[in-house]
Amino acid sequence: MKKLVLACVLGSMFVASANASEFTINPMVGVSHNKTMSSNAVVGLEAGYDNFLVGYTYSGAEKTNGVDERFDMVFPGGYDALSVKGNSKHDYKAHTLYLGYQFNMGAGQLALKAGAELSKLKSNGVYTFDTSFPGSEGEYSEFDFRANSNNVIKPMIGVGYYMDNGLNFNLHYTYHGGNRNMKGAGTALDSQGAETRSVSYALSDKDFSTVMFTVGYRF
Repeated sequence: MKKLVLACVLGSMFVASANASEFTINPMVGVSHNKTMSSNAVVGLEAGYDNFLVGYTYSGAEKTNGVDERFDMVFPGGYDALSVKGNSKHDYKAHTLYLGYQFNMGAGQLALKAGAELSKLKSNGVYTFDTSFPGSEGEYSEFDFRANSNNVIKPMIGVGYYMDNGLNFNLHYTYHGGNRNMKGAGTALDSQGAETRSVSYALSDKDFSTVMFTVGYRF
């Protein structure tokens, strides 16, 4: 009886160990690139069971645009001049969730992946306008704004190759074409005081399409 109980315990431990060995964890690091936000670091994590995969990646970027321009306009009585100074900052975050399935190939496995990327863009900026008139020191006004895009969801596809020693290489692609609508609030400050209004505009023809390359090690 004792031998039977011991055999059952050992058998259960063996089955549990075999099932546990089918689970894998794969941390990944790499780089992503899109035309609008340039190249940025990526972190990700995949979990696998048998031939099935579920994964997540994150990439964030910040970009600043500045302007310092002077425009002269000539009139019969003299000239007017307008100078514009300021900068805007853009904060972009992208989260991707996907599923995959792997096939044996050579000394490893080839995985096909598909999922969705959720991204959001936050922007803020401050601009100063100086209007000079003949015989005057000019008038100053300032405009600042804060605007966010909606959460944008786009399809993602990818492939990965997993070597038997655990090292793996992954290539993902997400397509973003067209405009991105932004909404927020802006405050104009001039000699009459400050006035706040809603802000709504579109970033026209900005390409947020992303190519992502990561390297991981699967345990």
